[in-house]
Amino acid sequence: MEKFIILMWLCSTVNSPPCFQINTPITTFDDHYSCVSFGYSHSVELFTTKFNKEEINRLGLYTRFACTKQKTLEKEINA
Repeated sequence: MEKFIILMWLCSTVNSPPCFQINTPITTFDDHYSCVSFGYSHSVELFTTKFNKEEINRLGLYTRFACTKQKTLEKEINA
């Protein structure tokens, strides 16, 4: 069975290093669509609740994320 994990970074156009990895409330998804949808919606939530317009403009903030396939092992139950 395959799952998808999200890795997300908060980046700045004016700071160095430009990006650092951030935690997300959900990290594992059943499909690529769910992972990508979460990445975009979490980015919007982050910018509308954690930062104000002035901070975003002054620091040139943006997010990056990647949804990566990860194989999982399923245990077989023998009766």
